[in-house]
Amino acid sequence: MTTTFHRPALTVLAATLGLFGALLSSGVQAEGKISIAQQFGIGYLILDVVRDQKLIEKHGKEQGLDIKVDWNSISGATAMNEALLAGALDVVSAGVPPMLTVWDRTKGKQNVKAIASLGSMPNYLLTNNPNVKTIKDFTDKDRIAVPAAGVGFQSRTLQIETAKVFGNDNYKKFDNISVSLAHPDATAALLAGGSEINSHFSSPPFQYQALENPNVHKVLSSYDVLGGQATFNVLYTTEKFHDENP
Repeated sequence: MTTTFHRPALTVLAATLGLFGALLSSGVQAEGKISIAQQFGIGYLILDVVRDQKLIEKHGKEQGLDIKVDWNSISGATAMNEALLAGALDVVSAGVPPMLTVWDRTKGKQNVKAIASLGSMPNYLLTNNPNVKTIKDFTDKDRIAVPAAGVGFQSRTLQIETAKVFGNDNYKKFDNISVSLAHPDATAALLAGGSEINSHFSSPPFQYQALENPNVHKVLSSYDVLGGQATFNVLYTTEKFHDENP
C-alpha cells in the first residue's frame, strides 16, 4: 500500500502548527478555547498527531496560556460547513471543493477562507458490482456512497468525470444514485454486500482495506480525473473568527 502526500508530512505539520501558533497568540488568548473538527481517514492524520500529542496545549503553556481545545469528529463537508457558519466550530477541515463552495457563497458575509493544506492523496471509486468497469456502466439500480453528496470532494470529482464522459450538461447524472454516508459505514456496507450500497467513492485507508476483498475493485482514481496529484483536504475558518481576535 502506497500513500502519496503532496508534500512531506513534517512540512504540512509545521504549517498546521503555524496556524495554531497564530491562534495561540490571538484568538485563543482572548477566548481560552478553540473548537476544531476533523473527518475520518489518513487525510486527517496530521490533526490526529496535533490532538494526540496535545501540541496546541503544549505550545500554549509555553506562552503562559491555558488553552482548552474542543475536538470534534464529523463526517461530511455539509455538516462541517453548517457548524462553521452557525458558530459552533472555529476551524473545520474538508476537501477543496466544499471549501471553495462555502468561500464563494460567503463572500461579503462570513467570508470563509482557507488556512492550510493538509495533504494530497488519491481517492478511489470502488464497487462490488462486477458489471461496473467504468462510470458508463452505472445504472439507476446502483448506489454510490460519498461523505457529502453533491458537495464533498468525492462527489465533485465524480461530477467532473461525469461531465467529461457525458458532457457538461449531464455532470449531475449520478447525483440521484449518490448517498451520503461516512467512510467507515460505507466501507462496511461495501464489504458486507447485500445492501443497496454497492459502490463507494472512498479515501485512504478505507479504500485499501476494501480492496483486500476480492469482490471489490477500483473503477477510477481521483488522480485520473484531476490529471495527477492534487490537494485533497484543507483547514478553513471564517473571517469573523479571525477579526474578532486580531
